Amino acid sequence: MAAWALRCPNCKSKFTHATVEDTIQNFYLPAKTTFPADVKLIDCPNCGHSHRYQQIDLIYEAAASA
Repeated sequence: MAAWALRCPNCKSKFTHATVEDTIQNFYLPAKTTFPADVKLIDCPNCGHSHRYQQIDLIYEAAASA
């Protein structure tokens, strides 16, 4: 399944933020998840670094083909 990922500015590892639903629309033009106006800090699961991400930081990760 495809997902939106974020990259930690501290350790440079990528981690999944949200999955992309399997719909026809998302197959052609997946919509980015939205971040609320009062953005909270998100912790990196690898190093624990807290960072305030924005919608522009999202990276599309295509589903691995079987």
